[in-house]
Amino acid sequence: MLAGRRAYVTGGSSGIGAAIVRALAAEGAHVAIGASKHAAEAETAATELRKKGRTAHVVKADLYDRGEIDRAADEVVSKLGGLDIFMHCAGIDVSKTAPTHETPDDTWDRMLALHLTAAFRLSKRLIPALLKGTDPSVTFIGSVAGLVAWEGDVAYNVAKAGLHHLARCIAADYAKAGLRANAIAPGVIDTPLTRGYAGGMEGGEEAGMKVLAGLHPLGRYARPDEVAGAALYLASDKAAFITGVILPVDGGMTMI
Repeated sequence: MLAGRRAYVTGGSSGIGAAIVRALAAEGAHVAIGASKHAAEAETAATELRKKGRTAHVVKADLYDRGEIDRAADEVVSKLGGLDIFMHCAGIDVSKTAPTHETPDDTWDRMLALHLTAAFRLSKRLIPALLKGTDPSVTFIGSVAGLVAWEGDVAYNVAKAGLHHLARCIAADYAKAGLRANAIAPGVIDTPLTRGYAGGMEGGEEAGMKVLAGLHPLGRYARPDEVAGAALYLASDKAAFITGVILPVDGGMTMI
């Protein structure tokens, strides 16, 4: 389905990003795995993919740093020889919730910098290469928190809402040029990030995960590969007429 396509996945060393990298490679895509503090895990994943005959590169970058973002974008295009698919999965969450007036400025700054500003800057640098690619697409991993307001998480909520709208803006700007842009809004996914968040809830991690699972009408949280399936679809020819969409992958959470 994606044989020969060239894809860059930020946050590709763990969680949803790692699942997307595996899914893309399984479909024959050449992948650049974006990583920062989990670069060792990314190298391990790349080695395993190469053993299976896949093309995989690791691109290390601090996405809080403008110069690093520019360098990473150039490195991706150079290593892959162009670009067809860009997926921004890198993210963080707060370890402790707080109402708006008690939210630290640093928390606000870091949330917007990684989720939104990095997505904008990377897109800005990568779009010229994408426009030369095959059925080019951009997919952002947003959140149901960008569709509904979760109490005590204002910075994350707003960053993800902005990321959703950035996808729509890119879709509007480049529709006539054939570049599609969409976002996925996952519910609770079983990732290290989510478990870190649940660990700060009353009763600890497992109790917190149980509470989070109960937020979904389907009665459970999702596996990372379930989000990867949606990302794979949006990057494929089967989604050739889909752009500017925010796709909830949330077990029905946002329907109630």
